[in-house]
Amino acid sequence: MITYRFTGAAPRTLPPALLKRVARAMHGVRGIPRASAVIGVRAVTPRQMQTLNRTFRGKDRPTDVLSFSEKDGATFPLSTPRGEERELGDLVLCPSYATKEARRRAIAPQEEMVRLLVHGTLHLAGMDHRTEAEEMKMFGIQERVVSSVLPAM
Repeated sequence: MITYRFTGAAPRTLPPALLKRVARAMHGVRGIPRASAVIGVRAVTPRQMQTLNRTFRGKDRPTDVLSFSEKDGATFPLSTPRGEERELGDLVLCPSYATKEARRRAIAPQEEMVRLLVHGTLHLAGMDHRTEAEEMKMFGIQERVVSSVLPAM
């Protein structure tokens, strides 16, 4: 199962129990390892996110989530040797950007943060949304996972 490990403080909208629910929900998704896997997560300010987005994507503006794969662009094996943790990569989240987006969409900030965590994890599993078909598939999985984690929202 996935373990989300924060560098620095985790946002209040992503308490440990919720992270475990997200990890359990991601367990059955194709491309997500069935054995132990670690995803590093860091919450940053909009300015820090803008710098990362400019440096790594050539877009000089903040964004909500960035993913950095350990195997850039590759999908991951579905199993690892017993007892080994596989490093899948890192996610960078911008909670203040997510909060603004949540307000714009009239949803709870916690729901948006879960959505970003799931979205970034799907990217680390090799999914993308460059084409309409890819977008429909990825966003469909994303929303099913978010609904299963936060069914009351």
